[in-house]
Amino acid sequence: MKINNTQYINQIRKKLLEYGKARITEKELRQYAPVTDYEDYYHIVIELVGNNIITPVKNSGFNGRRPPLYKKYNIIKPEHNYDDLIPEIRLLNDRLNIEGYLADPEKYKKHKPWLLPLDYFLKYHFQSLETPLSINERSFQIFKKEKVLKEDKELAAVLNFNPGLKEILNYYQTPEPFFLHDITNYRIRYDAKGNNGNCEQQRQQYEQKLQQHDQQLNILIIENKDTWYTLKNIMSHNLNCLAGIKFDSLIYGEGKKIARKMDSLTEFDKSFFNGVKTTYYYFGDLDYEGISIFYDLLNVNSMLSIKLMKTLYTAMLDASKDIIEELPITKDKQVKKAELLEWFVSFFNDEHQEIIKNILESDRYIPQEILNNVNFRELLKVG
Repeated sequence: MKINNTQYINQIRKKLLEYGKARITEKELRQYAPVTDYEDYYHIVIELVGNNIITPVKNSGFNGRRPPLYKKYNIIKPEHNYDDLIPEIRLLNDRLNIEGYLADPEKYKKHKPWLLPLDYFLKYHFQSLETPLSINERSFQIFKKEKVLKEDKELAAVLNFNPGLKEILNYYQTPEPFFLHDITNYRIRYDAKGNNGNCEQQRQQYEQKLQQHDQQLNILIIENKDTWYTLKNIMSHNLNCLAGIKFDSLIYGEGKKIARKMDSLTEFDKSFFNGVKTTYYYFGDLDYEGISIFYDLLNVNSMLSIKLMKTLYTAMLDASKDIIEELPITKDKQVKKAELLEWFVSFFNDEHQEIIKNILESDRYIPQEILNNVNFRELLKVG
């Protein structure tokens, strides 16, 4: 029975214009028609042909059904008029490939979602590029997404089309780090797999150093590699007082690995800090997963003194106050536990509690990379 097909034509037209090829098979076309009856589908195709949306490829033959349809159809795509894009391209920052985009406006249209934040940053925050940042820190600074510079293929194509832009953005890669970085010259080293070379020799060197120390070690655990790497580069024996706390070592937590039960932090502490009072401070992403890691870390290592590095979290909140609506969306796989959120916010004052809950309950989060080289230098004081 013939039905009124007008309601379907526009939505099918839109899908066909988004289809990546100029030609479509009848079987593929059928997937775009929201009807099950073949006769209804037939009339939709005839109307698409009549509206000059598709044309049959006559030498493709018929599909063997009654009434028959051709096996393939050409998609008629309207010619693009780029007159409205030319003024936009001419207004781009001159560090971008203006001539390249004028010669290929279609590429500009494709790159535009990435070019807009790049253009804005180059125009209004170019001085920020004088300070080198890690790739994830720079990524969040410009795009409010901490991993796109490293992982997004479309953005990579934009960078490749704009010669010299990678160098202008002045970011550095972060190679896989050691597990533990010693700030105050104890020279204990652990890599990400737990390999530590000559343990006994290192232990003896450490004990000799410890005799000159005040028998108290403060160790900062950092969830993400880029932040660990940034602090590793700027902290030293004479520059280790971060937000009022003098730190002796930095541990790269590798996300959830820091809270593992086997080869736990407690075992690590016994092996290398036996007889020494240690206090660990945890600093991670302000999201449900980061909260869960801190919670598990406390439960697995109940004999250790582990605190939340609250001042860095409040620094993250301060850094995000003007960009709340631009914060990244919470990752789909994260488990949202309301009781853990209530437990976590109890470490903060009422004002910060409300801000944290509003951010997380609106399905957004704050990555560590919102704090970068510049922010940490402001938080550091000479010890």
